[in-house]
Amino acid sequence: MTNDTFDSTCLRHPDTASNLGCSRCGDLICPQCMVQSPVGARCPDCANIGQAPIFRSTPTEFASTIVLSLVAAIGFGVAYAVVVWVLWVLPLGFMIGNVAASFIIALSGAPVGDFVRRVGKNKLDARLRIVAAVTMLLIWMVGFTVGSEMLGVWNGVFLNIVAYIGLGVGIYVAMNRVRP
Repeated sequence: MTNDTFDSTCLRHPDTASNLGCSRCGDLICPQCMVQSPVGARCPDCANIGQAPIFRSTPTEFASTIVLSLVAAIGFGVAYAVVVWVLWVLPLGFMIGNVAASFIIALSGAPVGDFVRRVGKNKLDARLRIVAAVTMLLIWMVGFTVGSEMLGVWNGVFLNIVAYIGLGVGIYVAMNRVRP
């Protein structure tokens, strides 16, 4: 390797030879001060500019997403309780009704995730994944409360390993529908 390969030096480290430029401003940078970003290597100044508005919800948008998700969780939870009650009163047997109720909560993750994404204005904010997961958990909790306390469904339909697996799958699906 010859010395004529590097004919420039880093602006922050003058004794370090470098031909690498910042992908935003073009300043020469070395591996010591380089910050890797999704669009290439950047200098520390350009890397600290912040995220684009599409990635982060404003506090008002995020608060409205949380409130609308809470309201939706109550509505979806009551609907889930009614469906489980219908499965409970049908002569399907415990196992078939239990598996069907678990499928329902698992499959409801897709529309819940889409709802949270649309209410969040399709932002690529990672916090919306948490909102989707909490919304699914609240749907299950509202469904459990309404189903067992008001509709007379036996608690075992909601509190068994198959129901927990269905809830886990529903949370996973909801979170991935909102994925940034």
